[in-house]
Amino acid sequence: MLRLDYEQALTSYILPNMHYTIKEKKALPKSEYLLVLELSAEEVGKHRVHVLQHLKKDTELPGFRKGFVPEKILRERMGELVLWEEASTDALGEALAEIFLAEKLDVIGRPRVEALKLAPENPAEFKVTLSLYPELTLPDYKKIASTHNGKKPEVIDVAEKEIDTVLAEIKKQHETESGKKDFAITDETVKEFGKFETVADFRAKVKEGLLSHKEERSREKRRAELLDTLMDKAKGELPDVLIESEFSRMESELRSQIEQMGSSFENYLKEIKKDRDALRKEWSKDAERRARLQLALFQIARAEKLTASESEVATEVKHLMEHYKNANPENARSYVETLLTNQKVLKFLEQI
Repeated sequence: MLRLDYEQALTSYILPNMHYTIKEKKALPKSEYLLVLELSAEEVGKHRVHVLQHLKKDTELPGFRKGFVPEKILRERMGELVLWEEASTDALGEALAEIFLAEKLDVIGRPRVEALKLAPENPAEFKVTLSLYPELTLPDYKKIASTHNGKKPEVIDVAEKEIDTVLAEIKKQHETESGKKDFAITDETVKEFGKFETVADFRAKVKEGLLSHKEERSREKRRAELLDTLMDKAKGELPDVLIESEFSRMESELRSQIEQMGSSFENYLKEIKKDRDALRKEWSKDAERRARLQLALFQIARAEKLTASESEVATEVKHLMEHYKNANPENARSYVETLLTNQKVLKFLEQI
């Protein structure tokens, strides 16, 4: 990725040996970028020939075998304007690929394209709005992490009353499942729950589980506080495409949870009396924070050269695909790489 010099005056020019002209280019708010591009009639004409060749290869009409329909008939059926438009779109895609490389533009998402001029046998002009991968201005994350890690962790303990509550729930659940009343937890009955010799052994195991749960919650709380501090001090605008991506991910996660419970996302919306737009409005701050956090973690990973090994990724992808057999392998790999990298960044921060 390259930070673009947004202060530099940008003027139009023609790249050598390329049949298009960049008439305007400028940075926009929210990490977007504008290009106004003219494609020469000669360049579009080359692509028109290719469009006709592909069309001829795939078209079959009454009286003509596939691949043998006369070009004149194809042009008449398609129309010269539509043909020129399709050729211009192909030429634009090729030109943009070259421009992204030449200008070192790190583009995310699909460009928004508006045709400004489009007429057969004439140059085609397009306005293209791109979303660029943004760079946040991060605070001194090492100093923040060191200060945060230096704070004394909260004292964690489990009271006897909490163990009594868990045992009461176990007793109630056992009575419900067995249909027997007045179940008592004794040295004899605890053997039903595992390798326990006495009630004291069982209580010790319950305490161990409660303590482990509390410690995990404490770690999550400390981690959230650290990340909140980093996010409060990280500056920079995000393109809408990144926030929209988080919206989609949040909706997908909710759909999955609802379907696992045997319902549907549509029924859920009816039950809460909201539509998708209302739900997304509620999620707006969370979606932006998630997108900002992921970008910050990515930048730290890159700065500290933190990556997941190929063997780690392969193992996790295999495990994931075993549980979600219909998952797209490329999406699964991308998800795993992001997840493992995030874990390495968090571990790095917590050990400073």
